[in-house]
Amino acid sequence: MSMAVNPKSEEGQALRKLFPLLTMPAQQFKELCSDCHVTEIPRGSYLFNLGDQPESFIYLIKGDVSLEGGEFLLETISAGADTAKFALAHQFPRKVSARALGKVSFISLGLDVFDKTDQDYNEQKNVYMVENDQDSEADASTDWLAALLQSPVFQRLPAVNLQQVLMSLEEVTFKKGQVIFQQGDVGDYCFLIKKGSCSLSRKASERAKEISYLELSEGETFGEQAILTGERRNMTVTAVTDMQASRIDAERFIKFIKEPALKYIDYSDLQQEREQNPELLILDIRPSDEYNKQHIDGSRNIPFFSLRMFVNELIKEPGKIIIVCADGKSSDAAAFELIKRRMNAVVLNGGMQSLPNAEAVEAIDEEETELAVEEVTEPSDALDIPDDKEFSLQEENQTLKEDNERLRAELDLFKKQYRLLYKQTEKLKAALDKLQAR
Repeated sequence: MSMAVNPKSEEGQALRKLFPLLTMPAQQFKELCSDCHVTEIPRGSYLFNLGDQPESFIYLIKGDVSLEGGEFLLETISAGADTAKFALAHQFPRKVSARALGKVSFISLGLDVFDKTDQDYNEQKNVYMVENDQDSEADASTDWLAALLQSPVFQRLPAVNLQQVLMSLEEVTFKKGQVIFQQGDVGDYCFLIKKGSCSLSRKASERAKEISYLELSEGETFGEQAILTGERRNMTVTAVTDMQASRIDAERFIKFIKEPALKYIDYSDLQQEREQNPELLILDIRPSDEYNKQHIDGSRNIPFFSLRMFVNELIKEPGKIIIVCADGKSSDAAAFELIKRRMNAVVLNGGMQSLPNAEAVEAIDEEETELAVEEVTEPSDALDIPDDKEFSLQEENQTLKEDNERLRAELDLFKKQYRLLYKQTEKLKAALDKLQAR
């Protein structure tokens, strides 16, 4: 027996709390309800069998089912439980059989129901929307998920990817003061804070004092940068309070989140894009010394470690932001950071390495040229430094340069804020003088 679904009925409300249906805009959900039907089966009947090649996703609406592998009972699932918010045994072909333990109601949705056309992303138009009106009232326990699903990064993901991500999340807890990971660790997980807060800190060198940068709280993510760049952690993260978080491993993060969320452009297409879109910004995130040696004509330089300082300024950019780095790896992390803040960031595929040599603008410093000539012509009395020590010093020097760039950017920002406050103060003084003169 089967019947159509009314979005406002009990079945419709139950359907609305399932993933990824929870993320659908209201109109799209109503259209889906008009095309799907609730099926009822008696106790002992099978929803599907082991080895089936499915033609649909099966969602449990009422009752209890047992998932069985041959003669073994693997799991019992009840409608309304967290495990029932996802499609039953979604692997293809079916790895288990599903048998009704009593009277059961379920719906079947075609495998293509969540497919989306490939269209240019518009940050002002929600791809997914968590409904909180009378048509759908999500449980309080899913509030953090609702916030997650409304984030710009997750709104870029196909619905099937969303389901895979949500099913892959692993719950973890940390005590106040516990180190979650340290600077220099391998980037193995990305974390989402469900409850509590943590601090990010960094050392310029082993002997340097640890500097605290910022705190993150509920709904924010951390740990993705090392996964996106392929480098080791550049920050230490410590729980400021007792924390609850969800995490996803690097392999699934890249497959289900990075690949569909980030967009790329080749240099040959960039030239055409610039002609068609005069508001396009090319943002070079390399250190200033590298940018000054060679860069794309008309680009702007904000070193990667200073990027957070300029977010409020960049968010005002009306067009696309093309991110450029040396080889494209750091650009992934920068673009991800800007996308989280609802900016339309695109990565230049291959970075500066993808440019023909003649296409880049070179800035030659005469003083540096003279020094270079002196170094060549004068005999060298350099110390014989072991290779590993020299590499360590070079790495420390690069870290100090990056921190210096960040501090300069912060100083510039504070100067701008000071000038703005000074102007506002002068206006208030003038207004006060007028009032006193009356």
